[in-house]
Amino acid sequence: MAKSTKRDKPVNKPKQKRSIETRNKILEVGSMLMLKEGYHNVTTDDIAKAAGLSTGIVYHYFKDKKDILLIALDQHANALYEGITEKFATVTEGNFEDFFNTLFDFLLDYHKQAWVIHEELEGLYHSDPEIAATTNKYWEKTYASIAEIYVQKSAKPEHALEKTKMAIDIIEDFCHACMNPIVDHLDQDFMRQETISIIKSLLT
Repeated sequence: MAKSTKRDKPVNKPKQKRSIETRNKILEVGSMLMLKEGYHNVTTDDIAKAAGLSTGIVYHYFKDKKDILLIALDQHANALYEGITEKFATVTEGNFEDFFNTLFDFLLDYHKQAWVIHEELEGLYHSDPEIAATTNKYWEKTYASIAEIYVQKSAKPEHALEKTKMAIDIIEDFCHACMNPIVDHLDQDFMRQETISIIKSLLT
């Protein structure tokens, strides 16, 4: 018989207000610790201590720290998704300049705040199927939503989903490049405007 692991065991799903608050506190504290210190540098004991709880209480509500990460990632991804789609929805027909400048600021700020955990998630994406599935679900949802809005606002809606994916991936690559110290001496404003020009050419 296969040996049971913590991830195989069911966890408590709170119904009482106090239990829900405790679970939410663990989730919030765990998310902030991982955001600040990184996933690999935080233990379940660290999360329990920061939340002012015992480690046993943490395991009462979550299988392990990965369980906390997956739930936090899902919540954070939804918030990021809503932020992107809300900004795209304000674009006037055929005019993407203001949107992309706003989106660049939005995503650059996100990468600066979450760079440690972001880099770790990049690696975990390739090694952990559960994290990959959660990440894929978010991006598929984002691409589809923005593509739908793009069809409404563009005179050339052909291959909307493909164009949307390419555009967002280009912006993601730009953000990653800006986080690398080797570009500190380069003209990032020029790089940004040229990147926007490429995306506008793609979408219009």
